[in-house]
Amino acid sequence: MKIGDMLKKGVLSQFNKEKPLTYQIYDYLKKNAIGHEKRVKSGVLMQEFNIKDNKTLRDYIESIRNSDTLQKIVCSEAGKHGGYWIATTDEEVYQTLEHLYKRSMQMLKTYSKIKRKYKLDRQYRLKLSKYQKEMYESIMR
Repeated sequence: MKIGDMLKKGVLSQFNKEKPLTYQIYDYLKKNAIGHEKRVKSGVLMQEFNIKDNKTLRDYIESIRNSDTLQKIVCSEAGKHGGYWIATTDEEVYQTLEHLYKRSMQMLKTYSKIKRKYKLDRQYRLKLSKYQKEMYESIMR
């Protein structure tokens, strides 16, 4: 190996150590998980980056997905055969969008049921923000 290559490798490895974990996970997925067939299980990512629980890993994935600078789309599939990967087809993106939509609708359904219970028995008096109040009123109509 040439000295220049060794210096670059040393500089790059140092850069990776200082780079925020979100970017390290993103880079790992770009190198190792291109397309559904090469998806990486959450346990592998957690072990690779010394992440202790799934919630923390999901937070990192959410940060990647919400980033305006990280342009690749990180897809996911839950379950025994699931994992995370960088999208290569429209179908993979739509599959992830459908999964996220179902999860969000389930959360909204739970939110609505709790609010309905609150309205029925007035157990508690909650102070709602303007946005929450508008959401609540639109659901309860």
